[in-house]
Amino acid sequence: MKKIVAIGGGEISGWNFKTKDENQELYQTKAIDEEVFKLANKSNPKFLFIGTATRENKTYYNAIRSIYERLGCKVSLLEILNKSINIEEIKNTILSSDIIYIGGGNTKFMLEEWQKINLDKILLEAYNKGIVIAGFSAGAYACFSCNYELIKGLDIIKAISCVHYNEKSEEKKKKFYEAIKDTNILGIALENGTALEYLEGKYKIIKSIKDAKAYKIGYIKEEVIIEELKENIEYELK
Repeated sequence: MKKIVAIGGGEISGWNFKTKDENQELYQTKAIDEEVFKLANKSNPKFLFIGTATRENKTYYNAIRSIYERLGCKVSLLEILNKSINIEEIKNTILSSDIIYIGGGNTKFMLEEWQKINLDKILLEAYNKGIVIAGFSAGAYACFSCNYELIKGLDIIKAISCVHYNEKSEEKKKKFYEAIKDTNILGIALENGTALEYLEGKYKIIKSIKDAKAYKIGYIKEEVIIEELKENIEYELK
């Protein structure tokens, strides 16, 4: 079975996105991380972290490693920046993993770096092989057709996405709605503490923050329609 978990955001213990250091005690993605681990269906899955979007920040990697080692994973890091690249070695590392976790950061930079070495195509191969793909923020954007700024992703989930939706300004939300209207593609909005779990063309919302919300957004007769997606209910992607 092909498996995606696109995570809308949330604080991670040991990694502060704003200050780029370990000064963060809040841990808001616990239930989502546990679900990612469970999807591998192994007691000690091989877990690979890709941190291209933060230029492979080691503090971020160490925080994720700590979380997933506690769950029972064998954690390793894939680095593609500022070093000699062996494409076959990278491909073998990716395709021998059980879980691939794509971290947050700069979406545009991440995707451009991947395309230089065809890493995007290797990740699609991993997805089609049934390896669990988890993406946080920029990593979540990569799983969709594009994000609200129309930066193209891997096009696995045929929708436009907007993560950290509860933090977005009205201007950015308007930009998101206009992108949905102009492309006539379904929109998915994920607040911090929510994730979209996508399995074989169907999806459900999982939460690690009780009151966090996710939405399906589209247009009917020039009017934006926003529908809240309920937790643990299976939806068709339409």
